[in-house]
Amino acid sequence: MSKPLENKLALVTGSSRGIGAAIAVRLAAEGASVIVNYSASPARAEAVVNQIKETGSQAEAVGADLSTVEGIKSLIASVDKAFGAKFSGPLDILVNNVGSVWYGPFLEGVDDSYDRHFNLNVRPVIELSKDAARRMVSCGWGRIINIGSIYGEAVQVPNISIFTATKFAVHGFTHALSRELGATGVTVNAVQPGFIFTELSTADGHEVMKKLTSVGRYGSYESKKTERHNANNEASLFHRLAMSSVVGRTTDRKGEKRTWHRKSKDGKTARAIR
Repeated sequence: MSKPLENKLALVTGSSRGIGAAIAVRLAAEGASVIVNYSASPARAEAVVNQIKETGSQAEAVGADLSTVEGIKSLIASVDKAFGAKFSGPLDILVNNVGSVWYGPFLEGVDDSYDRHFNLNVRPVIELSKDAARRMVSCGWGRIINIGSIYGEAVQVPNISIFTATKFAVHGFTHALSRELGATGVTVNAVQPGFIFTELSTADGHEVMKKLTSVGRYGSYESKKTERHNANNEASLFHRLAMSSVVGRTTDRKGEKRTWHRKSKDGKTARAIR
């Protein structure tokens, strides 16, 4: 039985752990050959690759520090050589997941706080999307999925001002790029995770943030299905989508129709509200 993403090449940045690793595993389960990108954790990346291979799917680990221009260029070059150059250039799915956050009052921030945040949270999204879009447009099909944050929609807690600025940047970039690429067959979507418990979650802020959720707990990245849906063929009409936990905004590929879609628990559209 064929899988929906069979013969598709996917690149997931920052996928040696957490949400990125879960996305890589899920895309592979749907049939994609996945490039697992890591920066400083080759052992963790190989563990993700082995997990994928144990299910009969394909994956390769590629190290690149995406906070640097050289690292971005290195990762782009690796796409052409992935899986023994089996795909000969095209990249079907790009998931821009890499990112980090440094907590602290804005007035006490270190001098390089801007560079540390924007170099990792924004520049790779833009540069990798540019390269991927060129490959995708020439093929007439592609999926770019940007992992943002609810902090790209509203500020939930203090002391993460620069991080919040980066996520608003990703949110705006997703909207703008989708306008440019929509008619080419390439969709651009953003997923705005809420409070998901990962290694970046702060221990002292855990209880505080749980109280801000309607269900009183963190989410689990193992349960997320949104990225897989946005990557497959069924998502061709989902464009410029900024999907938070409950509601997302979509337009068609020509940007002519705007609809609010309320999402059910299984990730499918339960109803549309104009």
